Amino acid sequence: MNPERTQRHSVDILFSFLLFGLFVLFLLVLLLFSAQLYQSSVRSLDENQNLHTAASYLVTKFRQHDQADADYTTRFEDLDALCFYDDLGDTPCVTYIYLLDGELRELFTLSDASLSPEAGTPIARLSGFSAEQTTDGFLRIRLEDENGAVSSLTLHPGHPGDV
Repeated sequence: MNPERTQRHSVDILFSFLLFGLFVLFLLVLLLFSAQLYQSSVRSLDENQNLHTAASYLVTKFRQHDQADADYTTRFEDLDALCFYDDLGDTPCVTYIYLLDGELRELFTLSDASLSPEAGTPIARLSGFSAEQTTDGFLRIRLEDENGAVSSLTLHPGHPGDV
């Protein structure tokens, strides 16, 4: 017999296959949990993105019209709306921001034009939107996404010393 040659038993081969099988099973379980974690992260980012987009948009729009009597709340075709006045030369315009069919929308039009709310441009997917003016001059805005997360804004026109 050859002393350098080792004998292989069927148990050695079975152990190797079993070890390889456990390694593949571990990789599959790791892949499954990683995919679920990724989906959860993407879902959370999408939810926060809608609220963040809507809030940032409204704050920017408010700052663009940061003067006395440039904004107000009203009803627009039976919808609560936040409105901003603009003067383009001699042409008075108004921007309506409102919630329609789960979408926060913006409609920029001439102040004497009559358009339907469906003509507005979608900004973000939300389930709730309200805007109210307080007696002390603040504008209070509340946004709610489709999963119940809420964002509230309290804005005041003018300079910080005006409060």
